[in-house]
Amino acid sequence: MDLLHTTEVKALVELQRMDTALDVLAGRVAEVPVKIAALDAAFEDKKKSMSAAREALLALQLKKKNQELEIAEAEEGIRKHQRDLNAVKENNAFKALLSEIETCKNKKDALETEVLNSLEAIDLAAAEDARLKAEVRRIETEKNSEVALLEAEKKELEARVAAAAEQRAAAAAAIAPELMEKYEHLRSRRAGLAVAEAHEDAKTGKFSCGGCHMGLTPQKIVDIKKHDAFAVCPDCRRLLYLKRTVFG
Repeated sequence: MDLLHTTEVKALVELQRMDTALDVLAGRVAEVPVKIAALDAAFEDKKKSMSAAREALLALQLKKKNQELEIAEAEEGIRKHQRDLNAVKENNAFKALLSEIETCKNKKDALETEVLNSLEAIDLAAAEDARLKAEVRRIETEKNSEVALLEAEKKELEARVAAAAEQRAAAAAAIAPELMEKYEHLRSRRAGLAVAEAHEDAKTGKFSCGGCHMGLTPQKIVDIKKHDAFAVCPDCRRLLYLKRTVFG
């Protein structure tokens, strides 16, 4: 089929315009939940970072507490060995106790250095914990504000979709059923675009299909200039029209 003769060319072109606009609106409505989900996911990721920072801080605090317990044990060992010194009579036992005391003192010194390092790490971790808590509060406030705006936008878009759908239904009802059947079939197979405008290159004078962008033959150029008929694109089978012919 090279031509589709119909007196409803303009009506079908207008219907395609309505449907294209409706598809855009419906796409924007569908994007809103995706955007909200992305905001929620980003917020949850930040909360996880905050939780990880908090756990790191608690781990450092626990480490410091255990180090302090080990220091207390070393101090008790020093005191015990010092008490034992008064009871020993043999020189070897005395030297052994002195060695144990020295070992405990060295261990205590090393642990005290570790505690100082832990205190420094705790200060840094506490600062990071506080920073992330503040950031999470800020992000949550911003997220809630953005979500509220998106939800309001979605309601407004849905209202526009409903109004446009009513207008579209009225326009479709006025078109011959057999033409509508062909139109809907093409729309379902061609990403929503059944009727496409033929485009003319101002520099070369060549014409192409506005749907698949393939060049048109001289005969097709003649066809798209005819009134009360659609030319059929030989490549994508869309219904082609020339704007100046339909609306000129």
